[in-house]
Amino acid sequence: MNISIFNRKDFETKEWSGGTTTQLYISPANASYVERNFNVRISTAKVEVEESSFTPLPGVNRKLMILDGEIEITHENQYSKHLKSFDVDAFSGDWKTSSVGTCTDFNVMTSGQMQSELFALHLKAEASSELKYKKEYSMLCLYLLSGRVSIEINKAKLHLSEGDLLILEDANSCLFPLHACEDSQLIVTQIK
Repeated sequence: MNISIFNRKDFETKEWSGGTTTQLYISPANASYVERNFNVRISTAKVEVEESSFTPLPGVNRKLMILDGEIEITHENQYSKHLKSFDVDAFSGDWKTSSVGTCTDFNVMTSGQMQSELFALHLKAEASSELKYKKEYSMLCLYLLSGRVSIEINKAKLHLSEGDLLILEDANSCLFPLHACEDSQLIVTQIK
């Protein structure tokens, strides 16, 4: 089992035509978003213009979750959907996609046949929960959007603060106890 924890000093933020994007994780480690040679890329983005067009990403499966704000996302010749906080949309990077509205979003991109699951977990202060690691997935990613939590992995207690990203690969356990030290919002991604 491999465990990595990243925090804000590890992340790279760049400008794009509609705002800024922060890359939280890319695999393999030497991959480049610009060269499109990644298997997995996790990022956040701020959409600061009212109307924006998404970068075409042929061969990439995308999942997008709104963290703050609201947008109307349109996939030409597919469908349109209104997204607000913690709503998720899954779509192909091959599609011509645009949006209206401003937001901060969380993005999961996987290439080829790789698939992901994306959801939010909200914990009140002093609440506990168990995070289930599905065996068919090879990677669990936990991004702490707000708050502070501890997670127990193999009897070791790890502490996460706002903005931290935990990556767990090849786990041999299925349940990981979580405890919120204060009201906390977590974004959970599992990848197979």
